[in-house]
Amino acid sequence: MQKILVIDDDTDLCFLLNQFLSRKGYAVTVIYSGEEALQYLQTSRPDLIMCDLRLEDIDGITLLGEIKEKYTDLPVIIITGHSDIKTSALALKQGAFDYVVKPLITEQILLTIQEALNNQKDGEVSSVNKPRTDKQSVDYFFWGHTDSFKKLNRQVQLVAPTDHNVIIYGEDGVGKTAIAKEIHKNSKRSQMPFVVIKAGALSKENPVEEIFGSETIADSGEKETRKGIAEQANGGTLFISEAERLPLAVQETLLEAIRKKKMRRVGGTKDIPFNVRVFISSNHLLWSATRNGKFREELYHRLNDFNIVMAPLNSHKEDIPVLTDHFLKLYADVFGKTIKGFTPDAAALLYNYIWSDNVRELKNVIKKAVLLCGGTAIGMECLPGELVNPGNESILAG
Repeated sequence: MQKILVIDDDTDLCFLLNQFLSRKGYAVTVIYSGEEALQYLQTSRPDLIMCDLRLEDIDGITLLGEIKEKYTDLPVIIITGHSDIKTSALALKQGAFDYVVKPLITEQILLTIQEALNNQKDGEVSSVNKPRTDKQSVDYFFWGHTDSFKKLNRQVQLVAPTDHNVIIYGEDGVGKTAIAKEIHKNSKRSQMPFVVIKAGALSKENPVEEIFGSETIADSGEKETRKGIAEQANGGTLFISEAERLPLAVQETLLEAIRKKKMRRVGGTKDIPFNVRVFISSNHLLWSATRNGKFREELYHRLNDFNIVMAPLNSHKEDIPVLTDHFLKLYADVFGKTIKGFTPDAAALLYNYIWSDNVRELKNVIKKAVLLCGGTAIGMECLPGELVNPGNESILAG
């Protein structure tokens, strides 16, 4: 029986989650404070954690960092109110698997938990820096027919066949990882690994070893070898998100590997070929980071063969109807529902809404709406409460 730890100071929500998840066959432990949770994790290891973003004694981002220090591969799902969407996006940078927004929809919770546990089982949890290949990932980029999609597609088609390194700029949630995968899929390296590193989720103690591996001598005298993430990307593409957060020691080692086209594990004595195309992404212009010493200037020039700037969703609203239709078809198929479209008032609300977390937020809203919809069209009654009645955040629905 898989074990889930729920961390939340809302006793009503904890009771409901405990009842629901226990009925679904999970062993549930409920803890009401961050400090208690950290004590529990000193002696116990659950299979998954659900943690509220706001706790009375410690904020969820800090607690997430503490958890990831101890168990880097443990999936964490953040529970959040709609007003904390931007902070939830920060939690994804820190290594959270995903976030769910109150009021919680039981089917959505179950789906997210299953995805997290399956990814952990298959070794595909990119948020904790395990390699995931194009074929394993269910994520893909959707190409619409609008001018903004066409412009982006032209850039992808231009750079994909080359072996240029690429920098992708854009706000959280615009789809930088999806575009990186799309470039890889259309490249000469498409049959080789596509490996994702989240710079913000790297181990603080040994980030160089995590990326480039290590060789040590055990107490028994036997040599122990651990491959790093970069070595697992050999022949393919290495994508580093939030590159401005990459530790300087890692930047130096990566620069050396790119220069020499070979790398060496920490503690190792033999060079290993380094044949990797490198993509990086950032919310900020990296040239500015080179000026204040946070990003190596030579590494920046080595990686800046080509750059793509992805605009926030609110600046190209003509894509919203295209994206909503796409996500509707996607999730109607996933959940086995026959939903043909949106009512005019629901479509207008989606169009005029300010999407602070960009396409990622839109996708999550449509997923939630499909789950809530019992008819053949998504109307206002199907849309999540945080859109229709902002500020009215119930705890559980469904």
